[in-house]
Amino acid sequence: KGQVVVDPLFFPGAHADVMAMETRSFFNGRFVADPEALKESEKESAAFLAPKEGAADSQGDAQSSLARRLDQRMGLTAAGEPRVLVLFDGLCRLCQGFCNFVIARDPARRIAFAPLQSGLGKEVLTGFGFPADLDSVVVYSAGEAKIKSDAALHVLSVMPSGWSTLGYFRWLPQGLRDWGYELVARHRYNLLGHRTVDASEDTMLADRLLDTWTPSPDDLTHTCKT
Repeated sequence: KGQVVVDPLFFPGAHADVMAMETRSFFNGRFVADPEALKESEKESAAFLAPKEGAADSQGDAQSSLARRLDQRMGLTAAGEPRVLVLFDGLCRLCQGFCNFVIARDPARRIAFAPLQSGLGKEVLTGFGFPADLDSVVVYSAGEAKIKSDAALHVLSVMPSGWSTLGYFRWLPQGLRDWGYELVARHRYNLLGHRTVDASEDTMLADRLLDTWTPSPDDLTHTCKT
């Protein structure tokens, strides 16, 4: 915004109403002679540039509502501790092995599980703004959802005994931690291959599942791509 002076000495052919000195304001690519009109233009511009809070509030309300439902569904442990939800790749044998590792060291049953591809998994991904094909473990705890190395370390931090000390690795730079996580994630099928959760064999994991998922027999390819 600036001031533009129209001087009749430089515009001898100008209309009579601008032959006298006149000051106009230049605002948003146009001249505004009326101060009140300038104020209205400023208000319109400010309203246009103001952050749209409605969408953010709506998303926050949706997340809060989802968090309440999750907390209510999982409940508390016998010691009154809030439970933690781990969403894992339902086709990853390595991921299921990690889940069984955690279960064997979680006698308080604080940690619950569900495949990423399940209805509950999709609901959490959508509710917290993650892509539908997110290629990462997801951990929900106390109204927050974490992914990649943050998620894995959070699970370790709530485990009893000495395993919880591994959670202190979160003080390492996140970029370095996520690089290591993604390196393993990219090669997880090469390491142990594909496998779905079999309730008859994986009794420990099946007992902890909050939701299940059965892939199409015609397509056993993994759906996570990001």
